[in-house]
Amino acid sequence: MSDRLFLVRHGRTAGNVSQVLTGGADDPLDEVGQAQAQAAAQWFAAQNLEAPRVYTSPFLRARQTGSAIAQAFSSDITVLDGLQEIAPGNWQGRPYADMLTHAHELVRPDGSFGFPGGESLSEVAERFQAALTPALAEAGTPIVVAHGGSLVAFLTALLGANVQEAWLDGRYAHANTAITELHWLEQGWQPVMIASTTHLANHA
Repeated sequence: MSDRLFLVRHGRTAGNVSQVLTGGADDPLDEVGQAQAQAAAQWFAAQNLEAPRVYTSPFLRARQTGSAIAQAFSSDITVLDGLQEIAPGNWQGRPYADMLTHAHELVRPDGSFGFPGGESLSEVAERFQAALTPALAEAGTPIVVAHGGSLVAFLTALLGANVQEAWLDGRYAHANTAITELHWLEQGWQPVMIASTTHLANHA
């Protein structure tokens, strides 16, 4: 079993620039996003990881980011259905800012926290974990490239945080190509760094 896990958000896209919820829109990396992906790849290449393996969401922006990282190891990506972005449902097309200013609208009738007509964070965490579990059983070092919302959902569940509090205070929010590292200890997965962007020091 892997005892070290890396999580990475994809590089920047036009949808990120517009600051509008696009959900499943399969937009590609823009020029800045491509540079960010290369910077992340260079960072990973310098880490001397044991048998690195790159897993990505099916969405194009994650596959492009993951491919750049995998190329640093002369390897390929493995696409895992279940890592994709949270489905925003009726919130498709709304500005990112609404997720904080109108967060009360995300408390659903059953008490779960998520998008009306879309997915809850707990539903996303469940599918994310299910997709990742077989990969974590293999030897080597998994590098998982996913999305802002799906990473928040996964980390909130994994680290046992209150969903609504974690969403509002942004403790697990990832900028484009931000990197989180976790180590497996007796008590479970523990964060070593969360959403680091030090590799982007010389990039936009």
